[in-house]
Amino acid sequence: MSQVHVIIGEDDYLVSEAAKRIVGDGVGLETVDSANSTNEELQLRDLREAEASLLTPPFLDPKKTTWWRNVGFLPQSGKGGSSEAVKAALEKFAEKLAAADLPENQHFILSGPRLLQTSIFAKTLKASVEMVVFSAGKPWEQAKAAAVRVIDLAKEMGLSFERGAAEIFVARVGPDSRSLASELAKMRDYLGGERSTITAADIAEVTSQGVGVEPEIWAITDALGERNFAKVLDSVSRFERENGFAVLVTTVVEKFFRQLAELKDAEAKGRFSEATEGMNAYVARKNQGFLRNWSLNELRAARFRFLELRERAVSSNSADALVVARLAQVCRRRAAR
Repeated sequence: MSQVHVIIGEDDYLVSEAAKRIVGDGVGLETVDSANSTNEELQLRDLREAEASLLTPPFLDPKKTTWWRNVGFLPQSGKGGSSEAVKAALEKFAEKLAAADLPENQHFILSGPRLLQTSIFAKTLKASVEMVVFSAGKPWEQAKAAAVRVIDLAKEMGLSFERGAAEIFVARVGPDSRSLASELAKMRDYLGGERSTITAADIAEVTSQGVGVEPEIWAITDALGERNFAKVLDSVSRFERENGFAVLVTTVVEKFFRQLAELKDAEAKGRFSEATEGMNAYVARKNQGFLRNWSLNELRAARFRFLELRERAVSSNSADALVVARLAQVCRRRAAR
């Protein structure tokens, strides 16, 4: 097994975790961090430091690991990139890495976001080092891989997902592994040891919207509150082919109608302020506006329809085709004035 490791990937969490498995307890660790090395002078300086550490065997420590991390100036496709001097220096360094005969108690790790696999640098290393590449892939491929990964992350925390909930979690948080791990930790605290299975309702209640992830599902509930089926249809059409679509929509919509029914009942009894105590003031005002569009019986009936449909969605895929029809059905009913 090679003592030289090259780890490539834009998902910083995956790259870091792979490197940490090699680093172990951190004894004898030397780090060169190129996160802020954006010009030729700094990049060549980092390269010299990494090379010096590579060529210095462990002395007093029982082992030594050099981790040259966040190397963003490795060869990559497209225009721009590092200077000719840096490219040449990297190619010479690759030759030294490939020829390195390190003792068993010494490791060298190089990690970065991107590396052109057809570059001289990569070709020089491939045959003699351990190279791990976490491919970004297309958005749907990232989501699919993240859904598998988040199940493993949850298991490490003593958690699991109900059927279809892992896909919903990824759709909400995004595929970035560090964000997934952070949101899972928050979910673990929310569940508090009373239960360990994450449901779609938990996700709707607790998880934060990931950066760059559009909150289309919440646009559906706003459109439903307005009783505007054209808006509902537009929101649904953006992601109805995603995995877990029916489970996500039916869970969120059932909860929405349940909450509106409770608020409608409280409003009729003069207890709206009491019912919305602790609720965000903006959300409370928005919900109060929605109540004008629905009667209590309509809200209860809508909630029952989506509760029933959610049970079908969890047990089979047959509910997907019925979601839009059910949304149209509840919106078509006459609003209470």
